[in-house]
Amino acid sequence: MPPGVGELFIAEVDQDAWRRPLVPWLVGAAALVVAGLGLLLVGWVGVLVAAVGLAVAAVKLGGYAARHKRRSSPLMIDLTGVRLPTGQGPAFLPWDTLRSVGVDGPTLRFRVRLSVTPTTPGVTGLHRRDAWPVASGPGLPLDTRLFTRTSEDIVAALRDYSRGSLRID
Repeated sequence: MPPGVGELFIAEVDQDAWRRPLVPWLVGAAALVVAGLGLLLVGWVGVLVAAVGLAVAAVKLGGYAARHKRRSSPLMIDLTGVRLPTGQGPAFLPWDTLRSVGVDGPTLRFRVRLSVTPTTPGVTGLHRRDAWPVASGPGLPLDTRLFTRTSEDIVAALRDYSRGSLRID
């Protein structure tokens, strides 16, 4: 049974899934800092090793914060279209602008129709020059492991809310 008017499918961001890949990097950086401090007793090599460890941690945390801020909005699906988080921030794609959704393991790729541009009525969030070739080519990637709903739930919602008009491959 297709969802009714006013209903909304929401896949919230899973905060723990965002943090998991960060832990090994931070542990490795901490080990480098500790090793560097140990080598500091021997000579200047320790300063270099400790600086590298701190730089690795700073770069990884900075990248994490930037990605998380841009992609912290939930995936929302309703009868009008899909609002999905992208690297540039949230984007909205009405159903008639979507060509297909490719399923590549846990990653979904939202592909727009060739005639659609960032200025197409209803399309929002794809105004950056680097986002559009991805949307019209391989598709906007969405890693379903970063959400509280499974990829099967999301694909089922895409089928139901698009009323079967969306090709899923």
